[in-house]
Amino acid sequence: MKQLNKGSLAIGTVTTFIALFPLGAASNTPQTPNPEHLQQLKATNSCEGCDLRGANFQDQNLKGASLQGANLQGANLQGVNLDDANLESANLQSANLSKATLRRASLTTTLKQATNLQDANLTQATLVKAKLKGADLRRANLFEAALEDADFSVAVVETAQGNRRVYFSDLREANFNKSNLKSANLNQVYLANANLSEANLKGAKLKQAQLKYTNLNGAKLNHADLRKATLESVNLSGADLSSAHLGKIAMTDVNLRDANLSNADLSGAKFCQMDIPASIQALATCK
Repeated sequence: MKQLNKGSLAIGTVTTFIALFPLGAASNTPQTPNPEHLQQLKATNSCEGCDLRGANFQDQNLKGASLQGANLQGANLQGVNLDDANLESANLQSANLSKATLRRASLTTTLKQATNLQDANLTQATLVKAKLKGADLRRANLFEAALEDADFSVAVVETAQGNRRVYFSDLREANFNKSNLKSANLNQVYLANANLSEANLKGAKLKQAQLKYTNLNGAKLNHADLRKATLESVNLSGADLSSAHLGKIAMTDVNLRDANLSNADLSGAKFCQMDIPASIQALATCK
C-alpha cells in the first residue's frame, strides 16, 4: 500500500483531500473541566463539544451519552459504562478508560479531526463492536481488552461540496497484549512497533495493513486475512497462521520460527531476507 501524506488527489472533477491524523499537540493548560458543562452532561446525558478535561467520571453510567467532539483529555473514565455512546472526534488523550465498557460505542473519526486516544489506558476495557474508524491510538494500552468485531478501518468523510478526507487508524506503539481482536476490521491500519503478542486475531481483517517491528509472538491469526499486507522485521514466532489468507503478502526479515502455516494461502507471497520454514520452501521468492 502506498504511503499517503497530506496533499490532494484529483479524481475526475472531485478533489480528494488526504489528511492523516491532523491532531494538535497535547495542551499544557491545566486540565480542569467546565462546571457548567459537567452539569449539562449530568442533566441531559449530552454535552457535545464540551470541555471536560480532567473530569472524574469513575464508575458512572454514561450509557448512550452524546459526547461528540468533547474534550476528555486526561479524564478518569475508569469503569464507566459508555455503551452506545457517541464519542466521535472526541479528545481522549491520556484518559483512563481501564475496565470501561464501550460496546457499540462510536469513536469514528469525523470531518473535523480523528478521534484522539493517544496514550489512553484501555486495560481490560470492553469495546465489542465499537466503531473506531480512523482513530488515533498511538501508545494506547489495550492489555486484555475485548475488541471483538471492532472496526478500525479507514474513515472516509465527505464535505457538502463533494470533497473527501481520508483517515487511517494509527495503532503505532499500542499495547494489545492478550487482547481479543477476533473478527476485528484492521484493514489498512498502521501497526508499527505495536505489541500484539498472544492476541486473538482469529478471522481478523488485516488487508494492506502496515506492520513494522510489530510483535505478534504467539498470536492467533488463524483464518485472518492479511492479503497485500506489508510486514517488516515482524515477530511471528509461535503464531497460528493456519488457514490464513496471505496472498501477495510482503514479508521482509520476519521471524516465523515455530509458526503454524498449515493450509495458509500463500499465493503470490514475497519472502525477503529471512529464513523460510521448510513447509513453504517451494514458495520462497523475493521477486
